[in-house]
Amino acid sequence: MRPHSLLFRCGALAAGLAGSAAWLISQSSDPSIPADEVLLRAMRDELQRSKQLAVVAGKDAPYFFSYSLTDAETLRISAANGAVVNVAHSRFRSPDAEVRVGSYDFDNTGHIYSGIYSGSRYDGNWPLDDDYASFRTELWLSTDRAFKTAVESMARKRASLNNSAASSAEPLPDFSKVAPVVSIGKVSRPKVDEEAWTGRAARLAAVFNNYKDVLSSGMELQLITGPTTLMNSEGTAVRYNDHMFWLYAKAEGQAPDGMLMHDAVSIQSLDLDKFATEADMRKALAEVGENVRALVTAPAAESYSGPVLMEPRAAAQLLAQLLGDNLRVPRRPLSDPGRNVPFTPSEFETRIGGRVLPETFDVIDDATQSSYNGKPLVGFYPFDMEGVPPKPVSVVEKGVLKSFLTTRQPIRGFPVSNGHARLPGSYGSFAAAIGNLFVKSSETSSLADLKKRLIEMTTMRGKPYGMLVRKLDYPYSAGTSDLQSLAQASAQSGGSARPVSPPLLIYRVYPDGREELVRGLRFRGLTSRALRDILAASSETEMFDFVNVAAPLAILGAGGYLAPASVISPGLLFDELELEPPQDQLPKHPTVPPPNSAN
Repeated sequence: MRPHSLLFRCGALAAGLAGSAAWLISQSSDPSIPADEVLLRAMRDELQRSKQLAVVAGKDAPYFFSYSLTDAETLRISAANGAVVNVAHSRFRSPDAEVRVGSYDFDNTGHIYSGIYSGSRYDGNWPLDDDYASFRTELWLSTDRAFKTAVESMARKRASLNNSAASSAEPLPDFSKVAPVVSIGKVSRPKVDEEAWTGRAARLAAVFNNYKDVLSSGMELQLITGPTTLMNSEGTAVRYNDHMFWLYAKAEGQAPDGMLMHDAVSIQSLDLDKFATEADMRKALAEVGENVRALVTAPAAESYSGPVLMEPRAAAQLLAQLLGDNLRVPRRPLSDPGRNVPFTPSEFETRIGGRVLPETFDVIDDATQSSYNGKPLVGFYPFDMEGVPPKPVSVVEKGVLKSFLTTRQPIRGFPVSNGHARLPGSYGSFAAAIGNLFVKSSETSSLADLKKRLIEMTTMRGKPYGMLVRKLDYPYSAGTSDLQSLAQASAQSGGSARPVSPPLLIYRVYPDGREELVRGLRFRGLTSRALRDILAASSETEMFDFVNVAAPLAILGAGGYLAPASVISPGLLFDELELEPPQDQLPKHPTVPPPNSAN
């Protein structure tokens, strides 16, 4: 996708424009073509001219060129503490040029310093006018910078391979081949009424004024329209509408003992006509306010180890992390001996053919689906960031891990892309991410029956109560200091290398069925291995939408790229999970009461 306020971007493959792609773009030489075809003509002509770089490249000649451009118009409205604080309407073009030197088997990517350029950069100032000469100039400068970056990266990679430790790396190709795709869609920009949306944002932000327990609140509304265009030297030429409409909000309160409590909501859509109505948005924000009000008066929880029932929304949030994030397998980069390499592997990397879920479970990621039970799926996308259309992938069959989500960087056992390069990665490659993740079980029971089973299990084990989770803090909406504390606690307790977001709404369930909201718990030692110990799934399911970003736990408002995703999941009953309160020092209350404390 695009940089923050941007959406889906593509980048892709290599060899020379051919067949239908060459025919389609050659029509742009006609002076009567529409203005929006000027970009296609400029990309085509500069791709052809860039082949001259092979003359000066020596043994590390370029074998692949790719140009992409996101042309975005954005209305961004921010609110804080019940009032609009900023309205920004912008139009910009975000380009990207990729050059690979060497060959598909061995190129400039996959080294710890791949993509790092030490020289000056003169490109990046793309004009908003459709000016052919300006486009050519910017493409030329971008290509020059990308080529020099690739040559430097290749030199560093060869140097690392000269030592025995680095040369023992598995001999996988660096880039895979795919069939070129030509798809030049018609550009459309939905009309966005700035005045109307600003008024709507003001009314929505004011919802939190109804809750005296909400000490602070924030809201962001982003309406992004415009196409993405990608062309590469292999013959791929794609253009598609790349719209996204996103509202997220957070409210925070403080319990009597000083503990900060919060709740958040994220609402997203790929179609302005299908975006939530103002009434639905108001209802969602009011729910956040109600949750904060309930949390600040809820009792602080104690450590717990035992059965846990996760309702469908919480289960989908958990699976987005423990399952979805582990379905991408990054390759460890080459480096020099003794150098620390920032790298987080997948917990599933060596588990192909092994059981990761109960045998009643099947999981499919299918980004080609645009709706589910009449509701739009935000995980739909026509092309990934490498210009590859997504394929449905059966990742888990009868509990056994069968496949990964892949990009054009081959991984062991999976040499080709299945169209899931959705986020920028590290070391010169893209990162895979889920689109629409469908989690199904062949054996289910109603949530009511699962709650009865939870009570029976806790009673048999002599526990005074069980635990029910209704909502996790995912995408993560707490502060960065909280995230650091969460990551540290996860590492110390033997949990996942990627910390798991804590519960926001968690309840004690007593033998008589009574539910009591408690606060201040997070998971202890939770990893993807816990998924194998799921005891049962509910017949009820929920579709959970969120925006994946290039940041841990899909932090709201963070990261530079947006990759909307959907997870459809049943509720899950776990045999045993551990929960514990944080050991952080609690902040003090404000010196004087807030102005609305008299309401």
